[in-house]
This record gives sequence, C-alpha cells and structure tokens, in this order.
Amino acid sequence: MTALDLCSYLGLGATGAVTINLLLGMLMSLRYSPTRHWPRRHINLFNLHQWTAYAAVALTLTHPLVLLFIRAPHFRVIDIVFPIHSPLQPKINLAGAAALYLLLLVFVSSLLRLRIGRPVWRNLHYLVFPSALLLFLHSILTDPNLTNGHPDLLDGGKVFIEICTLLSCVAVAVRWRLRGQGFRPRRAPVPEESAVVAGNTLA
Repeated sequence: MTALDLCSYLGLGATGAVTINLLLGMLMSLRYSPTRHWPRRHINLFNLHQWTAYAAVALTLTHPLVLLFIRAPHFRVIDIVFPIHSPLQPKINLAGAAALYLLLLVFVSSLLRLRIGRPVWRNLHYLVFPSALLLFLHSILTDPNLTNGHPDLLDGGKVFIEICTLLSCVAVAVRWRLRGQGFRPRRAPVPEESAVVAGNTLA
C-alpha cells in the first residue's frame, strides 16, 4: 500500500464515519428508540454517536497529513492548514479544510457542552450540516490519484461517497418531514379528553 492509497482509504473512512454519525444524530433528535422500533434491542445510540464522532475526527485529521509524505505533487504544511495555494485543486482542498475546521468546532463544543450551555452547543451543533456538505463536495470532486484534477466519478470509491451523500440527503429530508413529532408514540387521550371529544362529535 502506498501513501497515496492510505490517504484515499482514510478519506473514504472519514466520509463513512461522518455519514453514520450524521444518521445517528438525526435518529436521536427524532427520539428514535431501537427498543420500540427495529431491531427491537437495547442499543445505546448516544455511545455509538460519540464513538463515530471520534472516528470521524481522527480519520479526517489524518487524511490530509499523509499528503506530507507524498513526493509528487509536493504538499507543504501550509498547503494542509490553508490549502488556497496547494499544488492541485486548491479550491476543492479548501472545501475539505473548511469541513475539517467546522467538524472540529462541533466536536470541541460537544466536549464542552456543560460549560458553554445547551443553547450555544445546540446552535454550534447545526454546523455539522455545512461541514458534511463541504466534506461530500471535497470527497466527490477531488482527484484521488493527484494527477490532472479530473476524478472518475464512476470509480468504486466515488460511488461509495455518492451513496453516502444520497443517504445523508434523504435522511435530512426525512428529519425535516418528521420535525416536531419524530418517532415518539402518540399520547393516548385520558378518559376526560375522550368524553369531551365524544360530546363535541355528538353535538
């Protein structure tokens, strides 16, 4: 395995981890219960969400660092931190760097949520959506071979990223559709409420 292969695999892993983390986060926000619903087993979604966040941050951080060990094209530290003048696809790399910085901001704010307060943490947590968008954009359009900047969108790795992007878009649409109610069971009316409803119907 070459350093370039490792860089690509780390990027794919980061995309997969961010996708799973995003899906778990939206399930939690909708009050999804794996005990009441599929798979009808006790699964700690919060722990899974937390560990996928650790994995996403670790993979997203190490992915660009591998570029420093590739001889051609030569990437400097500044090309990793602020890739506006990187040797290949600077704009696409800048989108990836912005995704990383937003992801780090969300991650750090989650670690400090008890200190900064829930309202601030909640507002910062919404940054995960533009972060994921920038990450998917970078992952799809970047050239994994670092040759001419024209990726093969039908490559196996690109298809995986495109599927992750589609799943995330569908999940966001479902999250928006189920806002307010979510997966919480409907509250059964108390006898007094049932009598009032029946009286109003008869009247």
